[in-house]
Amino acid sequence: MTSRPRSRSGWGPSRVQHPARFVAGSVGFVAVLVVLGVVSAHRATWGLAGAGVVLAVGLAAVDLRLFPMLAVPCTLLVARVGSTGSGLSISDLVLLGALLCAIPLVTMREAPELRSLLWVVVVYELLILPTVIDNPYRADIIEWVHEAALVGGSLVIGWVVGRGERARVALGLYVIGACVIALWAGGWAVTHHLQPTNLPLGMQKNFLGDQLAFATVIAFARPAWIGWTARWTRVAIALCLLGIVASQSKQAMISVALGVAIVSLRGRGSTLGRRSKGLLLLMVPLVVVAYVTVQREFASGNQFNSVHQRLTWYSQSIQVWHASEWVGVGLRWWYTNRFPFAFQPPNAEAEMLTSAGVVGIIAILYLFGASLTRLWRLPPAYGTLAFTVVAMRILEGQFDIFWVAAQGSLPWMVAGIALGAMALDRERSAVGPPPEPALPTPPAGSRPVPVPQA
Repeated sequence: MTSRPRSRSGWGPSRVQHPARFVAGSVGFVAVLVVLGVVSAHRATWGLAGAGVVLAVGLAAVDLRLFPMLAVPCTLLVARVGSTGSGLSISDLVLLGALLCAIPLVTMREAPELRSLLWVVVVYELLILPTVIDNPYRADIIEWVHEAALVGGSLVIGWVVGRGERARVALGLYVIGACVIALWAGGWAVTHHLQPTNLPLGMQKNFLGDQLAFATVIAFARPAWIGWTARWTRVAIALCLLGIVASQSKQAMISVALGVAIVSLRGRGSTLGRRSKGLLLLMVPLVVVAYVTVQREFASGNQFNSVHQRLTWYSQSIQVWHASEWVGVGLRWWYTNRFPFAFQPPNAEAEMLTSAGVVGIIAILYLFGASLTRLWRLPPAYGTLAFTVVAMRILEGQFDIFWVAAQGSLPWMVAGIALGAMALDRERSAVGPPPEPALPTPPAGSRPVPVPQA
């Protein structure tokens, strides 16, 4: 019985087992394209949104891990979809799609460390639930879910990326994108008389500085499970540091110094290499510049510079807190017009104090302490980078907004990637190397073939 030949393109008769479904799907796909074409002529935004949905479905059909992998470099896209005040950022939108793709791919039996961190997120969400119940408005409920997605969702997405052997590509795309933005920031600063860089698409100086600081530390740490060579990471470190200087973000200068110090002292053993010593010494002038800049702004009579403006916001945050000291006035209270001023407090603890009161302070301190403790206990090969980026984000949150889309999700994604890579290596070590292929045994009665001598 002879088998049917299959076409070279792979679409032979055996591939189309249900012709009716195939025809119906093809007709439906063509109909969707026609509808998109008609809608785009009248509403360009709807047409672009529909095309994005079609692209997303196509990528998910090819490989569910593509969306989680793309979510990592997409944290560099902070532009908003829709109106500036209420629209989601691109990174948030991709985060949601990536989370929906990642959830079916998580196996909790393989991820005890991930499960432990997710329980930390659950406890945090339960602690701030009283403020959601006491302040039932739309922005409050949305932010409660948003914070769970920024931390817990990012951990799940990162774990799927690391466990699926996508860490090298995902983090590589992120660092390469950061290098491009660093070059753009440097060029902007030169053409604008060395002013603090503020690029289009919502990329203001603190966003730029924070993201480039993460990229610098990721390239510097370069754990073995990523599989990068040292040559190109040196170029990436230099470009990202120049971008941080161009942004003039003081919190980024301080956080990158902290990150380099942790990786140098913990990730590279007790004896520092020449490269670690050189980069550590380079952090000293960055911290000095940040300190001198803060002192000058503090001594300045300009009440609208970043230092005096933050002091004003801290004072107003205390006034808001007194309106409800135990459970706060609600998450994202600055959207409700209940107070004579509307601002998101530029400090993690101040934001939680106003939003969720004393209970919120307990919750955020628990989230910080429990997460860092669990990441510190991991083997240094995996835990050093995870601990470092989360610690950097917490430090940045002392000087600026903490609950923000892109900067808020990336550190937890990196931590999840490290956990996923550890689960992958653990499975490989348990399975062991693949067995050697067995030599074919000659049939009975056949003579052995003589091996020619050299």
